[in-house]
Amino acid sequence: MRNLPRLDLNVLPVYNMGYNGSGIRISVLDDGIEHNHTDLRSNYDPEISWDCNDNDPNPQPRYENLSKNSHGTRCAGEIAMTANNHKCGVGVAWGARIGGVRMLDGRITDRVEGEAIGFAWDKVDIYSASWGPNDDGKTVEGPGRLANHAFERGVTKGRGGKGTIYVWANGNGGGNKDNCNCDGYSSSIYTISIGSASQHGLFPWYGEICSSTLATAYSSGAYKDQKIATTDTGDSCTLSHTGTSAAAPLAAGIIALALQANPNLTWRDVQHLIVWTSDYAPLSNNPGWQINGVGLRFDIRFGFGLMNAAALVTTALNWTTVPEKFTCQIETVVYVCNPGRCLLLYI
Repeated sequence: MRNLPRLDLNVLPVYNMGYNGSGIRISVLDDGIEHNHTDLRSNYDPEISWDCNDNDPNPQPRYENLSKNSHGTRCAGEIAMTANNHKCGVGVAWGARIGGVRMLDGRITDRVEGEAIGFAWDKVDIYSASWGPNDDGKTVEGPGRLANHAFERGVTKGRGGKGTIYVWANGNGGGNKDNCNCDGYSSSIYTISIGSASQHGLFPWYGEICSSTLATAYSSGAYKDQKIATTDTGDSCTLSHTGTSAAAPLAAGIIALALQANPNLTWRDVQHLIVWTSDYAPLSNNPGWQINGVGLRFDIRFGFGLMNAAALVTTALNWTTVPEKFTCQIETVVYVCNPGRCLLLYI
């Protein structure tokens, strides 16, 4: 441990500035959230919580198989564990309100995804999701019609028109040579794709490469490396949360701090801020970094670098809103002719 660099997302200076996520509402889309957990109950927000699997307002995980239904509770703890209660730890945005949508413990369809991604869109500030297509190195999938509609409604109408923030883990299929470009959720223009780095600042064995990764947070690495401490089902704690599943909630918590500091940030502002303030230096020992056209370092494993909470929040305080997304469409005319008639197609 003495030879390790300081593992720091630079959150403590933000607390000293007076920000803890207060007033921000975050929903975890997963297999449920143990909302009566000692470290979660005081920050739990039932108004932004739902059970898509059983169609009721209680997102409590199913307890028949705890090992398979603790994922959402672990992610929620990273974001908003209660401070100073001597339980599991403290969430990055320990003053935020945390909710959950149970949607992974059953058959997952476009309808379920659309319902989850769009649930309480007029109330939620940030959605955190740590799931995607099968990490088998051969599956290419993305949001269906209903899920895409939910994304579009969130970024255009959520947060009073400023746009809901969607934070997405970019996948754990590196061992199968999976590529997150084939994941239509984390590579969506509407989501913030988060990868992970080990305690040594290295690219983990499970990591996926793709051009859509925006930034990185710490998580597990090699077998004996540190993992993430957080809440667990059964009102317990764990030191073993892993993968990009654990990185994305840390990013969501940091973004909550920025939204508290500047509630006028749009969904595109947040993306730009992450690009400008993420830190290359802690990951600089990894070869392959490139400099883009505006002089920023970028890597297809780490995006623009390790998230830096203090830099993000400080920059957000005096940020000038970027323009709305510009869409350019080019229409192609195709003539399909058969004997006796021609068909004109606009694509």
